[in-house]
Amino acid sequence: MKELVSILIPILNADLTVHEETVLRHSLEALSKYPIILFTYEGADLSAFESEDKRVEVLTFKSKYFGSRQALSNLLLMEDFYTRFTWSDFVLIHELNSWIVKDEIHYWCKQGYDYLHANPIENTGSKNSIGNDFSRIWGLNENEKQELGKSFESDGLKLCNVQRMIKTLSARKKEAHEYRQNDKFENKDSLFWEIEANRFWPQLRKPTPIVQSRFSQNAKNISGYTDNRDAWPTGICGIDMNNLNSLPFYK
Repeated sequence: MKELVSILIPILNADLTVHEETVLRHSLEALSKYPIILFTYEGADLSAFESEDKRVEVLTFKSKYFGSRQALSNLLLMEDFYTRFTWSDFVLIHELNSWIVKDEIHYWCKQGYDYLHANPIENTGSKNSIGNDFSRIWGLNENEKQELGKSFESDGLKLCNVQRMIKTLSARKKEAHEYRQNDKFENKDSLFWEIEANRFWPQLRKPTPIVQSRFSQNAKNISGYTDNRDAWPTGICGIDMNNLNSLPFYK
């Protein structure tokens, strides 16, 4: 039977920091009802997590994709990556810079969207100048793309419809290749899905920014946390050692 959604957690370095291990153990508990795959480089030893939790599976890819977050973004722009997970309708790509506030993953899978993530970081200088839909349809120049890419810093929670991601990458082969080859673009996977996937023709069903903020928010976009649990998003990205303890839902 096909899975509705599987959780994919990239591990860039098998020697996890205290912060990374805290986030990982929390996610293993918070998302306990779903299959969880740790994907990492060939030769990485994550056997401790496999033995602790029988739901956890480890998959490996070539080590060149795990030298940095920039290298990982190249893997996330390849059809071959998503074809490894066609036994699942959706995948939640969950990096260890993100905190699951509450399990609403099943709900989001049923809302009819193909791609969900956090809105760009505000006040970066790029959002207001190049954020309108018209300019993105006609295309951004290299400098504009670089600026927009910076606004997706730590965009670490992405819910993806597997077949639609494959279809989009197949339809945008040339553009995806150009992005993989361009090391000037930061967060190039988020940048690609933001401005290339639906350019000229809608390949992905994407929500409005308001709906996206209910799914995930970057910590840099949050000025304060309310005590009303219903107002919290499903997840917060951009979490690090400096702000983790300030989260009202951290335990």
